[in-house]
Amino acid sequence: MVSKQIGEMVYDTIVNYTKLQNKTKLLYFNYLSKGKSVNDFNEVADKLWNNIDHKFMDKQINKLQEAIHNEDVKIAARYGKKEEQDLIVKDKNKTYYKLVPESEFNKVEKKFKDRVVYSYDKAMKTAKNVDLDMYLEKKLDSYDNEVNKAIAYYGKHNEVVRHVDVSTYLSMLHNTNLTRSAWNQTLIDADRLNAEYFFIPTHPFSCPECAIWQGKPLDKETVENEFGEAEEQVGDLLHPNCKCTLSILWDTQQLNASKEYQKEYTSEELEEQYNVRQKVNSITLMKSRIRNDINIAKMLGNDGLVDKLQKRNKTLNEREKKLVNSLPTTSLKKQVEAINR
Repeated sequence: MVSKQIGEMVYDTIVNYTKLQNKTKLLYFNYLSKGKSVNDFNEVADKLWNNIDHKFMDKQINKLQEAIHNEDVKIAARYGKKEEQDLIVKDKNKTYYKLVPESEFNKVEKKFKDRVVYSYDKAMKTAKNVDLDMYLEKKLDSYDNEVNKAIAYYGKHNEVVRHVDVSTYLSMLHNTNLTRSAWNQTLIDADRLNAEYFFIPTHPFSCPECAIWQGKPLDKETVENEFGEAEEQVGDLLHPNCKCTLSILWDTQQLNASKEYQKEYTSEELEEQYNVRQKVNSITLMKSRIRNDINIAKMLGNDGLVDKLQKRNKTLNEREKKLVNSLPTTSLKKQVEAINR
């Protein structure tokens, strides 16, 4: 399932950036506890965050598009359809949905690096005039809101919805690119195969905005008007957490799987499943930060803080287990737990 493949690729991205954030935080407190200068910290922060290689993202996009193309051609062959070879050359660089450029990733990474260095500079000046152990414990508690949640996430009307971690924001950008690339490939394949109709397959944990479109026959005009062309990039379907994909519709029998899935659960139940998945994902990232904080507390020799953080981690484990167990099937539970692999 393509949506599952996108989810796995996005998860890899958020893990990579979370590791970078955690390493940055560990160095922040290591250097702060030793009284190292802001220039020293800026040097190590530069090495971590400047010139990050994004080629792995391009490789994931190419792999995804290749898989979609092969599947499109395979299914089309069942209905006696073949690609028009002259169109393959013409649409080589065609794009229906624009991708987020690499410059946007670079901009966000630089913004985070500058923010953490600015925070370190302020912390160094304060640490010289207070009890260092007490200050480091207090700073560890406030660091995530002060530094990690550095990126404003804007809504459709340019309003700030919330502030998110740099790892969360960058993984959303990659999620957007993967989903748009998948749609691009399907639409290009449809041109080559002279296909006129599409549908959005159902998949577990679909967002409520997407679920209303799943399993319905759609013509190309509807796809472009409802979900946004490249020039506008509007439409709920391609929002940053969406993993819904587009498929070419050759026969209404292809819609049966979607219809059966939608009969199984009410729209309220599907929305609740989606919310559970989102909450579990958030808890997973919180646990990663806490494990890193435990290592920092151990480095600082603060046993009391270690105990406090371990108790917090235990509480999160219990909350996560309760959320997973609220899902109705073993299959759904396993898919939610997969993020902890």
